[in-house]
Amino acid sequence: MAAHRNSRRAFAWTAKELNEDVLPDRRLLAAALQEVCRHLVVPDTEGQMTTHPTQAQAAAYLHVSETTLTRYLQGQRVPPEKGAAAIFDTACRDAGGSQNVGITRERFLELRLRAEQERCANCSRLREAARAAGQKLRALQDTTDRLERTAAEQGRELRKLRQHAAFLKKEARSEKTAQPTPAGKAGPRKVRGATRPATVLPVPRRQGDRQQSKNGDLAARSIGRRAEELLHGGRPDSTLALLRHTAEVCTPLEVASLVALLRTQGQDELTDNLVHIFARDRDDQDVMQAALVLLEQRATADAEALLRTAAAHLGSALSRIGGSKLPR
Repeated sequence: MAAHRNSRRAFAWTAKELNEDVLPDRRLLAAALQEVCRHLVVPDTEGQMTTHPTQAQAAAYLHVSETTLTRYLQGQRVPPEKGAAAIFDTACRDAGGSQNVGITRERFLELRLRAEQERCANCSRLREAARAAGQKLRALQDTTDRLERTAAEQGRELRKLRQHAAFLKKEARSEKTAQPTPAGKAGPRKVRGATRPATVLPVPRRQGDRQQSKNGDLAARSIGRRAEELLHGGRPDSTLALLRHTAEVCTPLEVASLVALLRTQGQDELTDNLVHIFARDRDDQDVMQAALVLLEQRATADAEALLRTAAAHLGSALSRIGGSKLPR
């Protein structure tokens, strides 16, 4: 039977343009499909062969929908292995052999397989990216949990420090409001801190009170840690406020212990500020007690600085003694 001809360019519908997002192996398969389909000899509705079949006629001839054939030719979809083999075998039969198609069956199916693997590899990359993102999210959650636990611990420590500071402040107020013992009835003069609980060990004065020294050291280390944290955190105003509060509520023994601790840690500026504030704001008896403790600890320079600052302060009893006669 004679083939019908018309004015259309033969197999014009096979020349599909591919989008930029089509992957390389899919492009190769789409180009091969377009070439293979140009060898189809499609019968028309009357059973006669035509050299200018339409895409709809070719799709019906290949037993696929016209939309599916379009997606194959544009590289948007990879045909299954049996479907690709059927298209190739049909074109080879119509062309009179694979030598007339321009590509071997093995090469054509290899292109199909590579295009399919290319799609799966892209999915694998997406899955790997999702897995990495999940791991990063879990790491961030772990970090958040650690930060929350650290914040809770610091909050508990801050509450303890505030409770301790409130206790010291209350004790200082009770000592200031206590009535002085009349001179005629007084025995040896009581010193600051004599109203502490009776559990203090009866150690001779020249050896020092071991329990008071322990309490003073504990308070000094606690305040020293807090001052260092504020200083490293870039909060000089808060550090200065802590020093002022310490100088106000702490005992002379605790202040002397803190001065010695800060000096050994190399916090010279903090130490100098604490010495100045304590000597300026506390009474002469407290200053003398702190200076004696510093002298016992062989912190002669700080003891002398404490006494000189107190002597230079207006209204201080030490100012009447004269800073030039301070012990060394």
